[in-house]
Amino acid sequence: MQDGNEKFSRFTLLAVVAVHLAIVLPLAYWLNIWVDEASTLYTTQSGFLHAFQHAWADEKQAPLYFWIMSLWRVLNDSFFFARLFSIICTAGGIFLVWKFARCFLSGRAAAITAILFGLHPLVIWAALEARGYALGFVLAALLVHLNEALIAQGENARTKPRIAFIATAIIALYTNYYLGFVLAGCFVANVVSGRARNVVNFLASMIPVAIVFLPQALLVRSQFAINTQGFHEPVSLVEGLRLMWQHFVTMLLPAGLFPTGEWSPLAFARIWIVRVLLIAVGIFTAVNLRAVSNRTWRLMALAGTVFLGLLSAYFAVGSDLVELRHATVAFVPLLLAAVSLGFDLSAAVASRPARLTFVAVGGVILAIFFQASIVGLYPTMTKRGDWDRVARFLEASSEWRPIFVFPVYDTLALEQTYNGKVHISPGEGYFRFTRDAPAGSANSLLTETNFAISQFPTATKEVWLVTGSVCSETLACTPLATYVKANYTIVAEQDFYLEKVRLLRKIEK
Repeated sequence: MQDGNEKFSRFTLLAVVAVHLAIVLPLAYWLNIWVDEASTLYTTQSGFLHAFQHAWADEKQAPLYFWIMSLWRVLNDSFFFARLFSIICTAGGIFLVWKFARCFLSGRAAAITAILFGLHPLVIWAALEARGYALGFVLAALLVHLNEALIAQGENARTKPRIAFIATAIIALYTNYYLGFVLAGCFVANVVSGRARNVVNFLASMIPVAIVFLPQALLVRSQFAINTQGFHEPVSLVEGLRLMWQHFVTMLLPAGLFPTGEWSPLAFARIWIVRVLLIAVGIFTAVNLRAVSNRTWRLMALAGTVFLGLLSAYFAVGSDLVELRHATVAFVPLLLAAVSLGFDLSAAVASRPARLTFVAVGGVILAIFFQASIVGLYPTMTKRGDWDRVARFLEASSEWRPIFVFPVYDTLALEQTYNGKVHISPGEGYFRFTRDAPAGSANSLLTETNFAISQFPTATKEVWLVTGSVCSETLACTPLATYVKANYTIVAEQDFYLEKVRLLRKIEK
C-alpha cells in the first residue's frame, strides 16, 4: 500500500508539472508584455553592471531578481525567455511544496498539495510575469521547509540544513523585502514549537543574515522614503483588515484574481462558500482539538504572522504596495497550513466514505473556480495595454509623427515593443512620480502631468497621443485633456485593451 501511495504521489507530481507547463508555455510565448514587465526589461537590458548600480533606485525594491535577470538575458533577450525564468521557478515550486507535504504529511497529501499549488490561478499568473513573484514562491517554500526540518531535528539539527536556511534567508531578503515576514513567521513557528532551544537556534541563525543584509538595509530607508513621499490614501484598521481578508479569500478560493468592480455570480458564490467552510472547519477543529498537531499550529502561526506583516506594511506604505501581487509571499505559507490542517482533521473523520465525499466535493468546487479564474486572467488574450497591437498600429503609419505616452511610466512598454524610428516622449522620468491627490481625482497626477506637458512634442503639426486606462476610467488625466483640447483637434482615434491611441492636429492660432 505504501509503495502504491508513493507511485501515485510521484505520478501526480509529474502530471501537475506537465499540465502547468502546457498552460503557461504557450501563453508566455503569445501574450504581450505589460508595463511592469517592460520595466524589468528596461532595468536589465544594459547588462549586470547597470542593473547592479540602478536596480534598487529605479525599481525601488530588493534588487537580486533584477541582477539575476540581467545575467539570464545574456543568453537570450526575448520576452519569452525572460518569462521562462519565472516558469522554471513555478515548476520548481510545485516540486518543493510536494516535497514538503511528502516529508511531513503523506504521499496523498503531497499529491493534493502539488495540485493546489501548480494549478492555482495565482501561480499560473506569476509564471507569466517577468517579475520576481515566482521566485518568491520558491524562496518561501524553501524557508518553510527548512524551518520545519530544523524544528523536527531539534537539538540534533545538522549543520548543512542550518547553513541552507541562512543562505536562503539572505537570498530571500535581497529578492523581496516582504519575505522578511515569512522569516518572522518562522520565528513564531519556533516559539509555538514549545522548545526554547529552537528559538535560540533560530535567533542565532539570524545573526549572519542580519550582517550580510546590512548593506542593503541601509538603502531600504531611502527606498521607503521614496515610496512614501507624495499623497497617500488615509489608512484605517477596518480597510486594512478588509484588504487582508480579500487576499486571504482569493488565495483560498479564487474567483478571478483581480476584481473588476462588476458583480460576479462566481465571486458571490465564492464568498459564501468560504464563510461556510471557515465556520464548519472552526467548529470541527474545536470539537477535535486534540487531532490538530503542533506542526499545524506552527504553520498556521507562520501564515498568520505573514498576514500581520502585510497589514503592518499597509499602514507603512499604503494599499498601493500591498496589492495581491505584493501579498503573494503569504500564499505558500497559507497553502501549507491549510493542507496540514486538512490532513489532521481528515484523520478525525472515522468514515472513509465521508472523507471521499468531502474530497470529491472539494475537488469539483476547486476545479470550477480554478478553471474560471484561469480563463478570466486574459479574457482578450492580451495583457494590460495591448502594447504589441498598439506598436504595430503606430508602425503602420506612413507619415512621420512623434509619439507621446501618458502616464510617463507606460512609455517603457511602448519602447520595448515599438520597432519604428519615430521618437517616443517622454524620454525620461519613468520612475520619478507618485500621486499628488486621491487616486483617480483630477489632481492626482498633477506633477506628472506638468512634467509630461513640458516634454510634449509641440514643434510638429501632428502627434500621436497614447493614454492608459487611468485616463478613460478616472479624472486623473483632466489637466492633460484640458491642455490637449486647447491646443489640438482629434483627427482619429483607436481603442485597444485598456489603451487608447489618438492622432492630434495642432490648432493654428
